[in-house]
Amino acid sequence: MTRITLRQCAYFQAVARKGGIAAAAETAGVSQPAIAQAITKLEDLTGLVLFRRLHARGMELTPQGREFLRHADQLLALADQMDMAVEDIAQQRRGTLRLGCFQSLAPFFLAQILTGYQRQAPDVVLNLSEMLQEELTTALQENELDLAILYDLGLDARLFNIHPLAEPQPYLIVPQGHPLAGQDRVSIRALDGEDFVLFDAPQSREYFHAQFAHHEIKPRIAYRSASIETVRSYVANGLGLSILSMRPVSDLTYEGKSVVPVALTEGFGATPIVIATRAGVAEDALLAPLIAFCQELFAELYQRV
Repeated sequence: MTRITLRQCAYFQAVARKGGIAAAAETAGVSQPAIAQAITKLEDLTGLVLFRRLHARGMELTPQGREFLRHADQLLALADQMDMAVEDIAQQRRGTLRLGCFQSLAPFFLAQILTGYQRQAPDVVLNLSEMLQEELTTALQENELDLAILYDLGLDARLFNIHPLAEPQPYLIVPQGHPLAGQDRVSIRALDGEDFVLFDAPQSREYFHAQFAHHEIKPRIAYRSASIETVRSYVANGLGLSILSMRPVSDLTYEGKSVVPVALTEGFGATPIVIATRAGVAEDALLAPLIAFCQELFAELYQRV
């Protein structure tokens, strides 16, 4: 590989632009011998004749020199861009962040985070991943993610920096025409002995069973699904009742049937949605603005509810 340096290219560019070593040396702020040595070295390294030496009229580019100048201009422009990029990176105005999101939360928030933050920080690239709860915590601990949006299902504050985003209140969904569909609020005890469609994601199922035990009720688990939309579809088709935390804008399912949301009179152990980073990782000028953006976005979204 030819060992051409940026300095040699810069001195060559100066001579080509100024038409002589003396003017180039003055522009570059270096001695004339330094410029002359750089040009000689550049010609030795490349095997090209870059200039015709016109003693009374300075130096003139050869055809090889003109072609080499085109590439030198491109190289030096890229070097300038790199200098600016290094400054941006040092000031943490640009970079790549790896953001994970719990898979059932992703359809509600991830696109809004991506589009909104692109407008706020166009030089920050977000690499997005959808995972289950345990996968997210493992990826954070193993430095495969920089931050994650997930439920605070007993997150260990010794392992994670935890920032609250929202605390959606669980609600009951029933099919149209169900006796409970016309009520504004019902007791959780109305579920006792009823067919229930369980949102069956890891840790979510344990959460539901813990809540059933706490309220001393025993719904009959008729169907299970790790998809919120499938749970809603089962309920809309009269296969059972369910409880969800996240509420889509429309009560229609994909197939065009409806579920009826009903508030619960008792608290059902609302689980906070949080954004977390690995403990010990500095939430610097690259991470902190994204965390603040997510907090502002969630505050705005839940103000509308």
